[in-house]
Amino acid sequence: MPHDWTEDQVTRRLNFSRDHPEVSSMFRRETGQWEATFPAGENGARTIYGLELRHALDKLEERFG
Repeated sequence: MPHDWTEDQVTRRLNFSRDHPEVSSMFRRETGQWEATFPAGENGARTIYGLELRHALDKLEERFG
């Protein structure tokens, strides 16, 4: 059976979302990028972007490691 990279990334996103409910992530069709937003200090939020889901997840896992 072939390795399904897409399914792995979806599972990875679901697991990350379960572990970090404060992070909101979505795919923006208008920009063609994944976007993730999370609280950053008092009254602030930080947003990261990734052309592919795995890039955004890599950045999030580095941040929340």
